[in-house]
Amino acid sequence: MNDQVSPEPIFQMATAYWVSKTLMAAVEFELFTKISNRSVTLEELQKVLGMTARPADVFATALVSLGLLNTSKDGRGGRLFSNSPLSATFLDRNKPSYMGDIISMFDKRLYNMWDKLPQCLLTNKPAGGSGEEMFGQARSNQATEQMQKFTHAMYGVSVGPAMALAKVFDFSKYDSLIDIGGGSGVYAIQAAQANPCLSATIADLAPVCQVADEYIRRFNLQGRVKTKVLDFFKEDIPTGYDVALLSHIIHDWSEEKDVSLLKKIYGSLNSGGAVIISEWLLDDEKTGPAFAALMGMNMIIETEGGRNYSFAEISKMLASAGFSKIEKRPLLGPASVVIGYKR
Repeated sequence: MNDQVSPEPIFQMATAYWVSKTLMAAVEFELFTKISNRSVTLEELQKVLGMTARPADVFATALVSLGLLNTSKDGRGGRLFSNSPLSATFLDRNKPSYMGDIISMFDKRLYNMWDKLPQCLLTNKPAGGSGEEMFGQARSNQATEQMQKFTHAMYGVSVGPAMALAKVFDFSKYDSLIDIGGGSGVYAIQAAQANPCLSATIADLAPVCQVADEYIRRFNLQGRVKTKVLDFFKEDIPTGYDVALLSHIIHDWSEEKDVSLLKKIYGSLNSGGAVIISEWLLDDEKTGPAFAALMGMNMIIETEGGRNYSFAEISKMLASAGFSKIEKRPLLGPASVVIGYKR
């Protein structure tokens, strides 16, 4: 045995689900919303959670160890529990930065699907109940509720990157934006808020557009941001736009389908226009980063041909579609944007 190599990283990988399921249980119980802006004793926590003393104690200790609860002492030396800054910001349903919906989606839709990973790898087929199946049903107005829950879930996790995009890319040079597969419309909304002269269209399937319309009304942007029902592989891309955005779309499809879509976008854009692709990019050597690499594994489970790509691979796709002056810019966290320009 090599004394210089510790098995600790392998143990952490093997038990990582302990962390995720503890987090998911707390979100399911809406714990961080129920104790928002207050401290509670262990007895009070038992009542909030509907648990007896032993599981409540063990659960609270685990959440403290993960940095999701803070603990202090009351006047009698007993423990008091309150939300940490992390959980108060992102796991309290009353906050606009709430991420609990996407955690619930990971838990209820994806967690069990990952149990089929070996089968998906061996057969090169997605698991049943995959994202591809859900989108296929949405095209025929089935799975509407599931699709809309997914769209709402994606909104919370996308606000930060959407705000960053409005700073990373200078939209002030352009008049119009089409967000293709735009989901909740968070990117288009943030771009429009930051650029008063910009008009935007969110193009997606009908159940998704209904959700996007809710967010447009919430931000009172009905005059400058609209939705358009579009199946972007089966229908032509609307013409007359200066900028096209694809946020976390490319990874859903094979390279061949992506190039086909990018060619359609190139043909639809105004001269001098740009396409922005937001993705979790692999490095060109395909050694990582782990977040992007593991997202690629999720695409094995979810899609027929999707995977995460490197900047070099996306650059090649863009060049094949006719785009030039291709560049990469960091966005936020694991996300980057790749930008190509139409001559």
